[in-house]
Amino acid sequence: MAKKVSDEECRKNYLNVCDLFKKVVPDSERFSVVYACGVDVGMSDFIVVRKTTYTYSSYAVGYDANANEIAVLPIDIDLENYGAPVYLPNEEIKKAKQSWLSKEITIRADKLPKKYIQFVVQEQINQDGDNVVICVKQNEEAKNFIAFFKDKYSK
Repeated sequence: MAKKVSDEECRKNYLNVCDLFKKVVPDSERFSVVYACGVDVGMSDFIVVRKTTYTYSSYAVGYDANANEIAVLPIDIDLENYGAPVYLPNEEIKKAKQSWLSKEITIRADKLPKKYIQFVVQEQINQDGDNVVICVKQNEEAKNFIAFFKDKYSK
C-alpha cells in the first residue's frame, strides 16, 4: 500500500505546479491553474498474445473564464521538464464533455496532437504507490475548474 502524503506536502506540490505554469506560459496571470492527470491505454495484438500498455500524463491546466480559454501544459511529475502549452479557445473545440462515472474530461480539437485529450482534475491526490502522478491538494481550485468547464466548455 502506498504511503499517504501529508496535506501540507500536497498543497506545496500544487503550488509548485502553479509556479511552473506561470514561469512557462506567456500571459499566465490571466489563468487560474489546476493539476490534471490522465492515462492512455494502448493495446497491441500479436499472434497469440495481446499486449496492453499504459501511458500516464500530467498537465498544468490553466483556464481563463473571461476569455473562455483553456491552456494545457504537459509536465513531468518531477516538474523539471515540460512541453509546449496548447491553447484551446472555446470556439476551436469540436466537443468537450465530462464522463458521469469516472469524471474524466475529454476535449476534442484539431490542434491537439491526437485530436483529443483526456484527463481528470481531482480535488486531492494523496497517495501514489506507482509514482505516476503528483500528489496535490486543490479542493476549491478543482471545484472552480469543473464548474467553469461544465458552464463554458461542455458541448
